[in-house]
Amino acid sequence: MATAVYGAAYHRPEEAEVDARHERHYARQVARLERCLDVERRHLLDVGCGAGAFLRFVSERGWEVEGTDVVVTDWARASGARLWAGELPTIDFGTTRYDVVRFNHVLEHTRDPLVELRRAREVVSPSGILLVGVPNVAGLSLRLKSWQSRLGLKSKRWRHYAALHHLWFFTPATLQRLVEAAGFEVILVETPVMDRPDRSPALTGVYRGLLETCRAGSLLDLYARAR
Repeated sequence: MATAVYGAAYHRPEEAEVDARHERHYARQVARLERCLDVERRHLLDVGCGAGAFLRFVSERGWEVEGTDVVVTDWARASGARLWAGELPTIDFGTTRYDVVRFNHVLEHTRDPLVELRRAREVVSPSGILLVGVPNVAGLSLRLKSWQSRLGLKSKRWRHYAALHHLWFFTPATLQRLVEAAGFEVILVETPVMDRPDRSPALTGVYRGLLETCRAGSLLDLYARAR
């Protein structure tokens, strides 16, 4: 089923490139990871690597990178990274252990997020880091859409919970509990706000500051250490 849904046609060619909005987000994730890591050698496994944009981004910064996906795309292969085909729990990595295991907008698509995270705990190094990025259903945008749906002000009520491929929805609290149940200790939880080209930098700064302080951004990034 997963290979049928997430085949090569699921990804678009432009996803292989890092645009300005994603570059800022990727740079933020890498900076957080580098502060968390206790080792100079940085070996990362990107679960659900898609078209390979993040693999290219971190590889250019000196990281050793590998990626997995249910169907490996030609764009990901072009990154030069070692790639594994299949769902994470089914892949045999041998004795390899990673300094970082990253799920970026992948966990909400999986059949059993806890099984995925427990497998990540098995393949991460003893002091390794887990990074999980998911949509934040406690964010301001989804809260407003839910409010509109309750009052009948939205033409397609509750459509925001009807994403075709999203099987799970997380708040900062529920994601933290799940990660801890898988054997990790949470280090940092934040709700980063992406840049908007149609918004002035000054307005973006105010908007970002408010939403991130209140953990009300639409994105949710969680960093945790193996324990």
